[in-house]
Amino acid sequence: MNDDGTMARVPQLIEFCKKHSLLMTSVAELIRYRMLHERYIHRRSENPLQTQFGAFRAIWYSSDIEPERHLALVRGDLSGTDPVLVRMHSHCLYGDVFGSTNCECQAMIRGSLQQIAEAGRGVLVYLHQNGPGLRHESGAPQTHLQHENGIGAQILSDLGLHSIRLLTNNPRKVVALEGFGIQIEAQVPVHEFVSK
Repeated sequence: MNDDGTMARVPQLIEFCKKHSLLMTSVAELIRYRMLHERYIHRRSENPLQTQFGAFRAIWYSSDIEPERHLALVRGDLSGTDPVLVRMHSHCLYGDVFGSTNCECQAMIRGSLQQIAEAGRGVLVYLHQNGPGLRHESGAPQTHLQHENGIGAQILSDLGLHSIRLLTNNPRKVVALEGFGIQIEAQVPVHEFVSK
């Protein structure tokens, strides 16, 4: 904190570190360090999955942080330098399974899978949060636990991704991914699912 009680920014922090002979680091560097020394997601199984959008690989993950399992639906070859289309989706029982009209969760999954299939490669990461996975009327998840503790980012890292195009209809700044060596090259809107 600055003397006036405001939060110190980088220029003030640099001066503070010089004055007190301290070293300064960033959140991204802390994440990078932890990534080199800690791993709290584990790939448990992989199976082919045939969907109405074509063939995907279903890769199940567990976590040391929570008992739930998480799923990555992978289409095509993810290697190479071109950005990969990625959708991060927190589970919503009412929307995903029962098609609740209070949210667009099921439409987001179907639209994302369709766009990934059309692109020929991509990933839908299905994060199974603690609790029943119910969303507020606005469609916003009740918890962002997986985004806060980096489970989704660790899954993308495990899949070998470094450059992504994020499928989202709510563009926003995504923090901490750079610590996992992942760059968001673009945020792409999810199109409405069109039955063929």
